[in-house]
Amino acid sequence: MSNNTDNGINTNEKDDTRLLYTLGEALGEMPSDDETRQAWEAFEAKHNRLSRKRRAIRVAIAALATAAVVASAIFLLPWNRLTGDQYGMGSFVAANLPEGVVRTSGNRTTAISTPTATTLAVDLSDGTHVLLGPGSRIEYPTDFNAKEERAVKLDGMAHFDVRHDVERPFVVEADGVRTEVLGTVFDVKAYHNVKPTVTLYSGRVRVSGGDRGKTVTLKPGQKATLDGQRKVNVAQADLTASAGWLNGMFIFDDERLENVMNDIGSWYNVTIAFADRKAATTRVHFSLPRSASLPDVLRALNDMGIGTFTLTDNKVTVK
Repeated sequence: MSNNTDNGINTNEKDDTRLLYTLGEALGEMPSDDETRQAWEAFEAKHNRLSRKRRAIRVAIAALATAAVVASAIFLLPWNRLTGDQYGMGSFVAANLPEGVVRTSGNRTTAISTPTATTLAVDLSDGTHVLLGPGSRIEYPTDFNAKEERAVKLDGMAHFDVRHDVERPFVVEADGVRTEVLGTVFDVKAYHNVKPTVTLYSGRVRVSGGDRGKTVTLKPGQKATLDGQRKVNVAQADLTASAGWLNGMFIFDDERLENVMNDIGSWYNVTIAFADRKAATTRVHFSLPRSASLPDVLRALNDMGIGTFTLTDNKVTVK
């Protein structure tokens, strides 16, 4: 018998099991996102050709590892999407994205677009800091007028740290959702075919569903969701999970699979289609580095036994 085995158990598998126990041994002591990322990279490097048994251990590591991240602001909105009528409500639809970062300027306006799985720091002239997410586009004045509101247009995903200015509100227009702030941190999700959501981390925001929509003021830790009739519904938010992408992580804690797949679809710019709509309501606990490849992410989901995930022609089908 080889020296690498003990009672029929491979030493590598024992190491994997110890790693799994290390990540999940204390229910109230979850590892940081850096520890999760390091564990994934070490595991992936050692197992380029995993058996299904070993892949199951990798999934368990990812599922047990959750990250404590700093509360922050994100915008998740669609731009230039392909038609998604055939995929049903709640399905992310891939966009025609540039291969690299594209900057254009003209008529005192600047526009920046990003490709798949790319983030980009952007500083506005008023001192507001923006982290533009993947498959996103932001348009803003090169210089804000001192007497007017600070207005930008956004499609996709971005992190906003707004410079406080009581006399010049900061306004984001995105897919029919208007969010107005003085100086704060918040996020907006409004993908094509998905109900828009605004989440507040700090400060104050006013949210409306359009010219005729009701306006609500959110408190930190709340989120506002717009339904099909543009009615604003307010509820508590999970701030840690929402901010995971800023540290390069997918973080989902008791989240609907529908929302999980929309996030995955927007990061890799791949269309999501649910062949079984019941699967969309499945609750998922899931954590992985965003540096993982799409096939690895789908393999992890398949190994969790919550459904069947297949990738064909830039579309992920969930059954």
